[in-house]
Amino acid sequence: MGPPTLNVPKGNSICEVSIINTTTEITAPPSYLVEPDIPGHEWMNLPTYAFHIVHKATKTQLVFDLGARKDWYNSVPHIVDLINGHVPGLRVTKDTHEILSDGGVDINEVSAVILSHWHFDHSADTGALPKHIKLYVGPGFKETFLPGWPTLGSSPFPESAFSGRDVVEVPFSDNLHIGKFQAWDYFGDGSLYVLNSPGHAVGHIAALVRTTPDTAIFLGGDTCHFTGSVRPSEYLPMPDRFPSETALDSYLPNPCPCAAFTACHPNQSKAKEVPFYNVSTGPASFYADPPTAEKSISALIEFDADPNVLVLIAHDVAPLNALPFFPKATLNDWKQKGYKEAMHWAFVNELPYEGQARRKQLVDGLYRDDKKLRNLQFEPVET
Repeated sequence: MGPPTLNVPKGNSICEVSIINTTTEITAPPSYLVEPDIPGHEWMNLPTYAFHIVHKATKTQLVFDLGARKDWYNSVPHIVDLINGHVPGLRVTKDTHEILSDGGVDINEVSAVILSHWHFDHSADTGALPKHIKLYVGPGFKETFLPGWPTLGSSPFPESAFSGRDVVEVPFSDNLHIGKFQAWDYFGDGSLYVLNSPGHAVGHIAALVRTTPDTAIFLGGDTCHFTGSVRPSEYLPMPDRFPSETALDSYLPNPCPCAAFTACHPNQSKAKEVPFYNVSTGPASFYADPPTAEKSISALIEFDADPNVLVLIAHDVAPLNALPFFPKATLNDWKQKGYKEAMHWAFVNELPYEGQARRKQLVDGLYRDDKKLRNLQFEPVET
């Protein structure tokens, strides 16, 4: 069964896109993000990506998301408490503005940041950005979070994040849909669409960036956290054997039978045609509205099945071993380079093989600068 038509408007204007490894590394229990439990998948590894976007016609520079701030311990008090009490593993080596600078981007020439949502691992220290940089956010953001802490005690942002800055809520309407998402044409020429993808957090948004006249990259933020939440699908069922292009771990057999992984699928009757996971609905879930998030994920599945769209969510492990990162190259030639084929099934590297957990944790505890404060079990490190 072929995927539904996305109805992406025709256009020749493009943006150049580079993926940034923000150095924000997180390890958390899968139950925070997905369900049901799969024995042997004990930890979820969550690298964190941002994106540098350059409008080809005008050379306007944007950034989509920011990762976490290196000095997370200087966040507003209740975010520090959240990290100390509920984030088992976190290490941040560099701020994204430092990475941009090291890669040759003058932060003073960036015109705007599109913020997928407010969570600490995406919003960094927004107040440290030059005040001319606009902040584009999703519906409900301003009412919920401005003017910032401490005037608004519940805000995860300090007042410095917004003071003197133009904060723009994207004006979504039903006049334009791409797939099942409301869309807003950022430049007015079809090169960049901001998409309304609610469910995970207040104001969650995504983006669709045209990389050639016929191809695009979907910047998913936290529409989902693990690509096993959108794969396999009725449009792209899992084959009997993984294609040779798949970036599988080197110790797996080649060719690798998919049955080695469908054996752990919670839905054995449809293991090749429905995703491995749903959104977590438990008391520790990091999803604000799981039913709405499931609708956004269902819409994302249609993009994922389109051969001309590369889906990149913020925390997928697969890009680490498959993509060139900023500043080495852009991703505009992703289709001819075969990046989609390399990454599509690579999420199985995180799943148990023959019932045994296989992956090491991305980060083994909570770090402040270079010092490990405690391990993943929230036990302090002896000094």
